[in-house]
Amino acid sequence: MRSNLFIYIVIAWTSICLIGLIYQYVKEAAGVVPKKLNTPYTTLIEEVVKWSGSILRQASIKFYPHYEVSYYKSKTKLGCYFSSQKKIVIYPKSHSSEEAEKIKTIVHTTLHEICHYMQHMKNKDFKYYSIYSKKRGYHKNPFEIEANEFATKNLNECLAHLIQKRVLV
Repeated sequence: MRSNLFIYIVIAWTSICLIGLIYQYVKEAAGVVPKKLNTPYTTLIEEVVKWSGSILRQASIKFYPHYEVSYYKSKTKLGCYFSSQKKIVIYPKSHSSEEAEKIKTIVHTTLHEICHYMQHMKNKDFKYYSIYSKKRGYHKNPFEIEANEFATKNLNECLAHLIQKRVLV
């Protein structure tokens, strides 16, 4: 009797774990869609920077980048990285006006700029960023390609974290 109960518990536990795993896979495959920002933009960006901590530590980077939210509407930039100050600046008013899309692009932009910080800290060739942009153009700059890939790769996991933290609902 006890062995049957143990078997039922193991089967139930295994089933719950499997369902959770399938749910997580489907959610990641479909992409996380935030509906609404539950905090100010400064908190959103701060939480994205904090979320990147494990990635920074894995890259042997001890400090977070400085960050700033500028409510100036830039005509040419969604965000930027200032290597001399080790600071990222995000321009929320420069992003899409539709709320869900705006949130996703702000998080993507923040991750993109965090990648530039990591490149600056770990890649000695980052000092040639401007030269690559002049010779190849912004979109063919290898640092831009890498930053976009990094942001795209980490976007859904970061959005899920922000939803879990109730920064997004």
